Formats: sequence, C-alpha cells, structure tokens
Amino acid sequence: MSTNTKAAPAARKISAKAVAKSPAARKPVATAAAKKRVSKPRVPSQKQLLARQERREKKEIERAERSAKRLLQIELAKKERLAAREERQKQREAAKLAERLARKEAKAAKKLARKLGRPGVPTIKKDMEIDHSELLKPWSERPLTGRDVDTLCKRFDLNASEFASALGLQNRFAFAKLLRSSKVIPFDVEMLCRLYDESPSPAPWRKYEADEVFRLLYGPLIDQVSIAGDAEDRHHVEMQYSKRFTSALDRSSSTAYRWMEKSEGSGARLVIDLLLRKIMSMPNPLEALERVSTVVHRVRGGDFETRGPAPIPGAPRSKRGRASGRSAARRGSAMPLPIRSLTL
Repeated sequence: MSTNTKAAPAARKISAKAVAKSPAARKPVATAAAKKRVSKPRVPSQKQLLARQERREKKEIERAERSAKRLLQIELAKKERLAAREERQKQREAAKLAERLARKEAKAAKKLARKLGRPGVPTIKKDMEIDHSELLKPWSERPLTGRDVDTLCKRFDLNASEFASALGLQNRFAFAKLLRSSKVIPFDVEMLCRLYDESPSPAPWRKYEADEVFRLLYGPLIDQVSIAGDAEDRHHVEMQYSKRFTSALDRSSSTAYRWMEKSEGSGARLVIDLLLRKIMSMPNPLEALERVSTVVHRVRGGDFETRGPAPIPGAPRSKRGRASGRSAARRGSAMPLPIRSLTL
C-alpha cells in the first residue's frame, strides 16, 4: 500500500515533463491569393548603349566597304571587257588589213607571173593575133596561123574536112573559120603540122598510149642516166624525163598522172593521139619530138631546154632531188623521204 502511493507522484512528474517539452500546436493561418510577378524592363546603361552604337557603326562601315569593293570589281570587270572587246576589234581589223594586203600582193605576184610566165613556157598562146609583118617571115621564125594551115591543106590537095581529120580537129565549122584567120593555132596542132610538112604522110593506124611512148623513147635514157641499183635515183630520173616529155607536148607534169590513170575521160586528146602516132612513124622518134618541140617553143617565145631540162648523169641535187656524194655518204646513200616516180 505504501509502495503504490510513492510511485504515483513520480509518474505524474514524468508526464508533466513530457507535456512541457512537446511544442505548442500552431493555429492555422489563412492563405492569401498569390500575386502575379511582372518583369520590369531592363534599362541599358550608358556604357552598353555606347558599345551597341559602336558595333552598329562598325557593321555599317564593313557593309559600305563590301559594297564599294563589289562596285569597284564590277567596274574593273566592265573595263576589262571593254578593253578585251577593243583588242579583239583591233585584231580583227589588223587581220582584215593583213588579209587584204596579202590578197593584193598575191594578185600583183600573179599578175607579174602571168606577165613573165614560167621559165621556158611560150609567151605566144593560141588564138593570139600576130602582125602582118610577122606573117611575111618564114615558118622557122614565127608560129603557124590558120592561113598557114590553109596553105598546107592546099599543098596536100586535101579539103578542109579531110585535113581537119588529119589534125584531130572534130569541129569542121570552127576549122573552116580558122583557115581564114591569122590567129595562132594550138601548140600540139602546130607540131603535127610541122611533122606533116616534114614528112607528108598520114599518121599510122597503130595506136600508142602516152605511157607506152614515154617508155619507148626515154626508157633507154633512164637506164643510162640513173644509178644502177638505186631505186630512188631511178625514180628521180624518171620524174625529170617525164617532165621533159610532157613539156615537149606543151603539157604540165600533172598531165602524166591523168594519162597514167587510163580511166574514162582521162586519156590524151585526139590531137595528141595523132601526134604520138606520127612521131612514132618517124625514123628517129625521140629526135623528131624534141627537135620539133624546140622549134615551136622558140618561135613562140619559149625555151624547151629551160622548161624541161634533161637530167645530167652524176649531177648533185638537193634533198628533194639527187644528193651530192658527200651528203649521200653521210646518210648512207638513203634519202629522207621516198620519191615517187612521175611516170606516164
């Protein structure tokens, strides 16, 4: 009994301490409505304003510089285009002037060459009128004319049609008109007339090709003049003799190629055909050909030996022709380029 009474006051002390230590309960506070926050504008300072102004001015200056630079480049490009256009115009004008001068010089050179003529080529051509005083000279000193052909026709007691056939002239009306004129007859017709005057007999029926006549007349000379075993030298000699052969007939060197083709329309004219037949009927055909051609060249103001010189055995020649002994020995007697023969 006494024990319980002593323990009761101690318990009351402990509970009183616990009550004293526990915090006092707070009264609930009424919450008010939240206020809306408004951002206030920032006002830049004077320093910031100055820096911003400097950056803006710097950008404007850079933009102006770029614009000025672009305009300067455009102006320079425009000037360059104008200068290039003017230069091209000057070049075109200079080219036109040079072309005009070259054309003028070529025309003058052609006119001078026509006046002077190629070396040895007759200056008196067919259908040219000669003076009456020239007609009084013998036939050995002047070219033959249509009246001389009429004289031969009467000497042989032939009519115009028969003598025209003997000369290979197929236009009877033109031949009859030629007999009444004093015009110079063609070169090959004059050669045929002089052969008829020298040997009054018709051309044989045996037909000869131009290349065949060339081989028969100049073949032995080619073998004699050319170096044995040297094909290039033989080609050169053949080319020289073919030029001499065509010059004797008053033809260019290129005519030999046409005669060599033997295609339709590339053969010799009927006058040349009859002339070759008549030459081959002579006792010495080569001598007759060159002798009569020399006379016809001389009376017409030309020179047969100058126009078609004969090659000389052992004569030196340039790189396009016969080489000298020393240069041929250095090159091993070999020409730099093969030379094709100009054969008929």
